Amino acid sequence: MQLRFITKNRHKFNEVNKIMSEFNIELVQVKEEKIEPKELSIEEVAELNAKHFYEKIKKPVIVDDTGIFFKAYPDFPGNHPKLMFNLLGYKGLLKLLEGEDRSAFFKTIAAYYDGITLKTFQGILKGTISEEVSGQEIDVMPYERIFLVNGKKLCDFSREEKNKISHRAIAFKDLAKWLKNK
Repeated sequence: MQLRFITKNRHKFNEVNKIMSEFNIELVQVKEEKIEPKELSIEEVAELNAKHFYEKIKKPVIVDDTGIFFKAYPDFPGNHPKLMFNLLGYKGLLKLLEGEDRSAFFKTIAAYYDGITLKTFQGILKGTISEEVSGQEIDVMPYERIFLVNGKKLCDFSREEKNKISHRAIAFKDLAKWLKNK
């Protein structure tokens, strides 16, 4: 089975490609910019893009939308983690959490659409935000340098370890299992 995965992010593509290959699902990366209306939830953005790109490509597609959420600030950074990181950087994000509850979670919604069936799958990874940035020399997504899982920064996990526990892995493994049983 072959699916089009809509993402410009090579980190996402590599992670999801590895996961899906375990289920004999081949991915083709489609490097397009997703539509991300700020007022929509992660679920709504994933569904909107799955439908949009199916109409554009006319082949089954998968799309994900991911956010990170700080307990101290409901819906923040939310479903616009890249925008918030670009605006505030590590300094601003960590400053906001001084003296606050540092609990956080990543949430991914993976959406599949084939022109008939629209299906979504959710993955959540709980953790905390560290007080310092590390792993600057490691080529990972920015929040992995400050997100702790059981006291260990996500950037310090091997990609294989991360793919066993990540929010994205949970959502896409469930999607792959569903596809295999479809």
